[in-house]
Amino acid sequence: MFGFGGSKKTKATVFVDYEHWYYGYRNRYQMRPNVEEWIEELRAEYDIENISIFGDFSQTNIGNELKRLRGITKNIIHTASEKDGIEKDFTDVIMLDAIYRSAAKKGKESVYIIFTGDAHFTMVVKYLKELGKKVVLYGVKYGFSNRLKSEATSYVEMPRQSQEKNHYYDLILESLSKVRSTKKKKKFVTYWKTIKNVAERNRVQEEKVKMALDNLIKQKYINEKQITGYKGKKLKVLYADWNRMEAEGIWSKKEKSE
Repeated sequence: MFGFGGSKKTKATVFVDYEHWYYGYRNRYQMRPNVEEWIEELRAEYDIENISIFGDFSQTNIGNELKRLRGITKNIIHTASEKDGIEKDFTDVIMLDAIYRSAAKKGKESVYIIFTGDAHFTMVVKYLKELGKKVVLYGVKYGFSNRLKSEATSYVEMPRQSQEKNHYYDLILESLSKVRSTKKKKKFVTYWKTIKNVAERNRVQEEKVKMALDNLIKQKYINEKQITGYKGKKLKVLYADWNRMEAEGIWSKKEKSE
């Protein structure tokens, strides 16, 4: 009657194909999975019973993620095959087996949250729904099976538009910050030079860098000013309002000093 304890969150269990997430982000967006932010988001809505992360961590780049992931969950399942002559790992097979085993235990979880884009998971999603479970799928955009999405109770394509936009903001501001800290005097950056340099250095599309830079200029975080350059040549150069960006959380002192 008095609402002691508040409303209880729905119990959920989480399964993550980290190879799908890591390589999808790295190869398509040059981003790093925002695992901590994602888990925090899930915990705000669900009572998470278990988080299991699967992947072949034998390669150096993805292997460097292990320390961070172990800070999130103890359930890290290394899926590389140790048999001679076998190159393929078995992440999807091992993860599918774990999901079926979890469902067989008839636990209290009513929601299964699965991060993968592989169509091989279509049948297990159907099976979980037959058991009365809600299945929420997360997958990397452009690597997310349409067949799999059609079977989910709901799905989310990652990165979200806001996350991708903020990533390109960071790339642009990191580039401008490096020029700002250079010891060379009168080193100016122009609109197109910035777009080209950021795109080439980070191996991303120029069009996406341009869209992000245009938005920063529109919001007046970055301004264009005309100056007289070498031999009287007129140039439009970029100036970032670092104080405003720091005050509004767009950029930090730590980032500027790096």
